[in-house]
Amino acid sequence: MDHSSMGGRDVTSVSHESISLLVVDAVDIDFDEKYLYAACRDQHIRVYSKKNWHLVAELSQTDSEPLAVDVDEDKVYATCEKRVYVWKKETWGMIGWFELSYHAVTSSLQGDYFFIGGKEGRLISIQKESHETSSWKLHKFDISSLWSDDMIICTSAKKEEPKVWLKESDSAPSELARLDKKGKGGIVTGNSEFIFVGSPSGEIAVYDRIEWGLAKTLEPKNSGMISSMWASEYYLIAAVSSGNLGLWDTKRGNEIGNIDLNGHKIEFVTADHDLLYVASHAGIHILQIKEAGRPLDICSEGSLVAKESLLKTSPYDVLEESLKLERSGDQKYQDGLYHEAVVEYENAMRFLIDNTHALLEVPEERQALTEEINTRLGKALLKSKIQEIQSLVQNIQQLSEELIDLKRTEMTPDDVDVYWATAGRLIKESRVLADAQSNDMLSFQLTHEVEKLDSILTEAMTQYDTFRETIIQAIALTRQISNEWHWMEKKRTSLGERKDFLETSMKRFSDALAEADPESEVQTILSSALYEYTKLFQQIDWIISSTENESETIFTNREEASVTIESLLFVVPKRREVLGTISNPEEHERERLRLLSALQVALETAKSFKLTKSIKSIEEELALLDSENE
Repeated sequence: MDHSSMGGRDVTSVSHESISLLVVDAVDIDFDEKYLYAACRDQHIRVYSKKNWHLVAELSQTDSEPLAVDVDEDKVYATCEKRVYVWKKETWGMIGWFELSYHAVTSSLQGDYFFIGGKEGRLISIQKESHETSSWKLHKFDISSLWSDDMIICTSAKKEEPKVWLKESDSAPSELARLDKKGKGGIVTGNSEFIFVGSPSGEIAVYDRIEWGLAKTLEPKNSGMISSMWASEYYLIAAVSSGNLGLWDTKRGNEIGNIDLNGHKIEFVTADHDLLYVASHAGIHILQIKEAGRPLDICSEGSLVAKESLLKTSPYDVLEESLKLERSGDQKYQDGLYHEAVVEYENAMRFLIDNTHALLEVPEERQALTEEINTRLGKALLKSKIQEIQSLVQNIQQLSEELIDLKRTEMTPDDVDVYWATAGRLIKESRVLADAQSNDMLSFQLTHEVEKLDSILTEAMTQYDTFRETIIQAIALTRQISNEWHWMEKKRTSLGERKDFLETSMKRFSDALAEADPESEVQTILSSALYEYTKLFQQIDWIISSTENESETIFTNREEASVTIESLLFVVPKRREVLGTISNPEEHERERLRLLSALQVALETAKSFKLTKSIKSIEEELALLDSENE
């Protein structure tokens, strides 16, 4: 079992234990009191017992990969792109399905209704019993994430800010708010107090549900694209696609724990009291969250720090606990774990503030300890930012080196966009921090690192833009030629015309290749296209050549040709006599043309082998056939 620390008040206060790993490729999870339900990429819903995590049932196959699985008291629902399938619990037999009027992207079951985020910004509402369906266009782009409760629906679409809608029983949802663009294209979830939006850059924007303004921004320890989130009244679980889970105190906005899944990409996370169900590329991880060695129910239990604060009434207890947290932060600082040190110092500071009532009798000690912790917190913040910037600089430099040396990169455009967004955020935050801590020598180092990052970032962005431009040009050339080729095939042009087109296209690719850098991605794209069109050209050229040379390859020598022509000349007079007996004009003409065609081929063959006598005889027969036509 894995008992690795998640951070928090001290080394052992918040931890997790690995209970089981279900080896299945799941994209979504739901559960009830007895079972865990997994929507799997192989088009099956699998049901596992929560007693021993054994497979109980594998529900019948869906027509496409399921997007989500939901359960109510007696049914299991699987949302696919075009259908929602329904099974009966316990018997696990399929009841049926209902068709969707628009293609689904994501879905959520809330009470008696399915809310489905669809293509082209459509929100579909389906009454699960009557299947009564309504739909509204709420965004320009596909709705990629949605969350709802009894009052509101929150939707998010790529390239657009998230929107909040008030549920209406008999009409379309009415818009309540448009959230800050910081959350553009993010993952949405919420509770009764906040809406959380996990952005592609890794930040979590927190919006209050009163004025719908940005209340705070959470910055996970491990940056990366937020792939899934779950929230209760006191806790938020945020999954980073690169394989990390962060546990946040929603009231105070601090990260109190972190779980590393060894780089396994996370698809989905949800919580079941003290258990986390995490769908990753390795399978479904069943994890138990613990606090001070006991299971921590993150669905219902209150904030750890708040609960602990209420217990402290003695000034000595408060000072002792604060000093322990400070010493823990000092140790992490010495170990180079600056981010973790920040968490410890912040916890110590909050602990002092929360228990101010207990420190009235020791004001000098309280003031001295507050200033001491504040100073150390400032240093840890500076060092953590410096460390974060240095790591990002190294990654950006590696990208630049790939572009310069290899003229290619394994990173996707989305990955690069995350780099740019993270760098922009770090530069802005670091300048503010350096200004606030200007009396500390480390602030000058941070300023230097920021300037270095800014310079490297500008250069790398220019290099990448140039690189992408060459890629776009190469792809545009291949697409243009491909479209023209498909047009020629559709118009049923001759093989000769197609051969000429391919020859011209091959020259265009060759010219472009001559300008491409060796071993670059552009060269790979163009070389692959040139290879395919060259192969087509060779096939068509061979077909045309074979057709043109067919008459030359009928006979292998002069003697063979002579024997065949003599046989023909022996038969033709008899066929000509039969021709004279055919009274039907159409049949007569068809037969005459057959003889004429055979004699013309024979004449060409005789000429090619210089069979003078045969040439004369064939010409006489042709003349007789011509007279038949007069």
